[in-house]
Amino acid sequence: CEDGGINTAEIDRILQDWRQGDCVIGENHWVLFRINPDAPLSDAAKEAVFDDNSSESAEEEVLGFMVSTQSCDIVRSCVDRHYVEVCPLVKVEPKNLSEIIRNQRPNYAYIPGIADKHLVADLDRTMTVEKAVLLKWKRIEGCRNDIESRNLSLALSRKRSRFA
Repeated sequence: CEDGGINTAEIDRILQDWRQGDCVIGENHWVLFRINPDAPLSDAAKEAVFDDNSSESAEEEVLGFMVSTQSCDIVRSCVDRHYVEVCPLVKVEPKNLSEIIRNQRPNYAYIPGIADKHLVADLDRTMTVEKAVLLKWKRIEGCRNDIESRNLSLALSRKRSRFA
């Protein structure tokens, strides 16, 4: 199943192992986001505008990513579904981690498979990447059983279903 020299069958085969909540940790991971050069809010946005006052995007290095796309969509063919959503991983203090585990901070998601590193997913910053990007990443299992997967799904839905 070649598509312009790209082996989509190989991409699809590798993606069969990925699940919602799986992570990648390491160096050279960057989150990209749009900014208003006239009103930069974050440090990364201010730095981007300082470097180029007409810039409308900024990048910030992060510790890694968690895949937030539902597992059923991750494993669908990359020919039909090109993208997955990822959230950057951030380090938190032990006190904050326990609050996140108890669902007291809906902008973060607890990921049991990397909890020993005190990393959580920052749900406020979701980014889209092509599925082929996952080929370059070393997958770390985020949820190791059905209960952990269900709890992550609940955290993701709680973030989106809160009353305004």
